[in-house]
Amino acid sequence: MKKILKIAVPVLVVIALIVTCIFVFRKDSTTVILDNSDKSYFVDFYTEGDKVYIECVLNIYANKDTEVLICATDTDNVKIGLLESPELTGIDKTDKDTTFNLKAGENEVTVLFEGDYAGIYQIFAREIPRFIEVKTK
Repeated sequence: MKKILKIAVPVLVVIALIVTCIFVFRKDSTTVILDNSDKSYFVDFYTEGDKVYIECVLNIYANKDTEVLICATDTDNVKIGLLESPELTGIDKTDKDTTFNLKAGENEVTVLFEGDYAGIYQIFAREIPRFIEVKTK
């Protein structure tokens, strides 16, 4: 019995240390989800100089306070001549920054998707861009 205890105690201590290290050194993951229901919607679009701005309200859920970048891809508006390229950069309408500060829970943010103006003042559809990416910083 004493032999078993001499072996079992060190093994249990090593297991406890491994479990402790896993909890201490694990990376906290941030989850960010774009709500694509009617809570996210298109507002308007306009041009300023050589830029196009597509204003949208997005409902985004975050499991903890975090900073995110928002971008979109819009090939439809390239085809009709509104945009020169499909890449759109998300800009916070309130502070003109490309970083959005989200609180834990539900967030409503107004995004200006900025792209290069191709010369045709017409939009394909009055909807949020089809491909939106929300990246944690």
